[in-house]
Amino acid sequence: MVNSPFLNQTKTTQLQGRKPGESFHCYQITILIGEHTGIWQEVNPVSHALPTFITQLIIITSLTRLLLLLTKPLRQPRIVAEILAGALLGPSVMGRLKQHSPFLDAVFSIPSFMTLETMGNIGLIYFLFLIGLEMDMTTINRVGKKPLAIASAGTIFPFLIGVASYYLLLPNLRDDFQLGSIVWGTSLTITSLQVTAQILAELKLLSTDIGKTTMSAALVNTITSWVLVTIMMAIGSDWHKAPWALLSTFGFVLLCVFVIRPITIWTIRRTQKGGSYSEETICIILTAVLGCGLATDLLGTSSMVGAFVFGIVIPNGLLGPRFLEVLKGFVEDLLMPIFFTVSGMRTNLEAVAGGCSWHHVAGVVVLACLGKVVSTVVVSLVYRMRITDGVALGVLMNTKGILALMALNVGRDSGMLEDKAFTVMFISIMVMTMATQPLLSILYKPKMQFLPNKHRAIQRLKPDAELRILACIHEPHSVPAIIRLLEASNPSRRYPIAVFALHLIQLTGHTTALLIVHAPTKSASSDQESTNSNNQIHEAFERFEKEHSGVSVQPLTAVSPYGTMHEDICSVAEDKRVTLIILPYHKRQTIHNKMEEVNHAYKDVNNNVLANSPCSVGILVDRGFTGGDDGGARHIATLFIGGADDREALCYARKMAAGNPNVTLTVVRFVQRTRGVVELKLSDLIDDEEEEIHKKKMTESRADESFISEFRVRTMGDKSIVYLEKAVSNGAETIEILRAMGQGGGYDLFVVGRGTGKSSSLVTVGIDEWSECRELGTIGDLLVTAEFSSTVSVLVVQQYGGGRGGGGGDGVITTNKPPSSPQL
Repeated sequence: MVNSPFLNQTKTTQLQGRKPGESFHCYQITILIGEHTGIWQEVNPVSHALPTFITQLIIITSLTRLLLLLTKPLRQPRIVAEILAGALLGPSVMGRLKQHSPFLDAVFSIPSFMTLETMGNIGLIYFLFLIGLEMDMTTINRVGKKPLAIASAGTIFPFLIGVASYYLLLPNLRDDFQLGSIVWGTSLTITSLQVTAQILAELKLLSTDIGKTTMSAALVNTITSWVLVTIMMAIGSDWHKAPWALLSTFGFVLLCVFVIRPITIWTIRRTQKGGSYSEETICIILTAVLGCGLATDLLGTSSMVGAFVFGIVIPNGLLGPRFLEVLKGFVEDLLMPIFFTVSGMRTNLEAVAGGCSWHHVAGVVVLACLGKVVSTVVVSLVYRMRITDGVALGVLMNTKGILALMALNVGRDSGMLEDKAFTVMFISIMVMTMATQPLLSILYKPKMQFLPNKHRAIQRLKPDAELRILACIHEPHSVPAIIRLLEASNPSRRYPIAVFALHLIQLTGHTTALLIVHAPTKSASSDQESTNSNNQIHEAFERFEKEHSGVSVQPLTAVSPYGTMHEDICSVAEDKRVTLIILPYHKRQTIHNKMEEVNHAYKDVNNNVLANSPCSVGILVDRGFTGGDDGGARHIATLFIGGADDREALCYARKMAAGNPNVTLTVVRFVQRTRGVVELKLSDLIDDEEEEIHKKKMTESRADESFISEFRVRTMGDKSIVYLEKAVSNGAETIEILRAMGQGGGYDLFVVGRGTGKSSSLVTVGIDEWSECRELGTIGDLLVTAEFSSTVSVLVVQQYGGGRGGGGGDGVITTNKPPSSPQL
């Protein structure tokens, strides 16, 4: 029989304190892990600390994961679900449920709060270490005047609003809580860099002007907020000794920068075993985090400050991504929900209702929300920004996170805040963070600001215009082929090329990883390790820039889920006014000359980019495109059947060969042997749709003839360019010609158009049915099969068609204007 006291709560005694409203709870702490207890014995296991904590942890993590699933469709940041979980486990909800549930009353008893609070603070220490670790303090030197002004106004004005609203809500305060106004003011000045980055990434605004301005202002605000929080901690600890606490903490920061930093770097590199990290390395890092936290706690501020500072002084990239990923998962998914639960257990709506009306509380919440919005709008108007953009910036700057909750908890622990003040500000933080994403979706819609750009296709560029290319990279192994393609693109001072190297990283769900999104980086500092793929990719492109005149490179990094990664690519392309996007094929060649799939998600990304790109797109199938390394010539072939995509492909190939002694170009045009024999009259077409299709085909045919005629005239006398025509009557003859070119032509690269509309031509009849990869088009898919060649790389080009939604992939011009003169 189950013992009767199994669900009995630990006995506690409540004593009234000396001050009004102050009370103490006396109870016995029991921690038993070695004695065998259970439901069959006359001992209550839930009264012991360890089984109670395990039960609490299961409930907390389960509730948090459930709320994450529920808030995900609402596109809310992760912290919203975590704050809601904490609020639900607080006295306002859980407190009422405990009255009807002996189990919850026993598990979430007052004696168990100490263990929860301790574990939550340990999780917070390591979380702040991770935040500091991924902050690049060198970027503060590149912050412009506008973000600096926004951050300054967003610090001063909200602080004053917080102080004023504190006394407005709580006019009759005892002297003990007068310093609570500092806590309110500090909490309202804080902008969460991590949560802001997550919201911008979710809405695909990171690479836009408002995204860049917000991130720069949030970075400045984060640094300022940490200074204010540190001062607040020192004041809360002891007002009279606060200057000494601040001076000693500042001395500790200098010690970390000039002593602990080099020692840590030397120790990690000495204990590192190849590309992995030894147990000694991991132990040193984890222990040092706690040691630095203990140091600042003893100095009179908080252990959180020391952990954050230690994370900042460690060079970004020194610790391996695998180690950080494991630590993030443990801290964010297991320990941090405990911290939010502790914060939620301190909120008490009954304490608010008992001291003032809810109208006053709502007024304070609205006033708190308007502080940053008003100040940001004023600064935005000074810099001649649109008022809607200013409001959107202000809403983003209102985003709160861990630091704001930490400031509230410190104020509560140090006696600066009472329950009512803590709860009201907790509600304000939750409302501001929850409202950010919905309001931003209404206020700021970047798709409505799609600006016209005449440089969206290579065909429309002037011969000497700068070619702007967005090179997308998933993994380092695709970098050499893309760089070789860029080298073959004939960069020079006469024909400049701007390259935006975008490293695409899958979003794993950890918000701290978003700090590297969209930020352009320069060469790694001398004390940084270049072992991770991000640094390898960026350094390869930077070497390419140094070795070639007329080339400018801007490395970028974007972190997104694969399902929305194409939105980042298209957003960057639009923002940078790119002419051509280069995407790696989702398969790579093995040593047995067969194509194996790297990641099927890459294929989905490519298809989505083709459907939504704001410019022309090229998919590169690498089969060892390394010609020209020793100064030898690259032999490029362009296959022309007809359509906008083929014209774009030929324009790009012509640009490679223009004045380039290392490139020879062979243009093979496929023509129908029966062309001109059968002429279809419009009067023979009964269906209006068929008549419209015929008109478009005739328009395309005339455009092709005009394009080829002009191409031949302009390249006449250029010995590096060979023009051939192959007459075929069916797809089988086309296949035979392609097979001969692939196996014995000596080509390094095929440049072809994607144009799926070619299936209506006799040149490709019967081929389209066997196509497996639609993103490569009929001819491109044929060329990547081992039957045709195992050594020739293929670039499949789709021309931008004049509007969002996929360009000229169908081989038909989608604009009403006739095609402009080709860039030849």
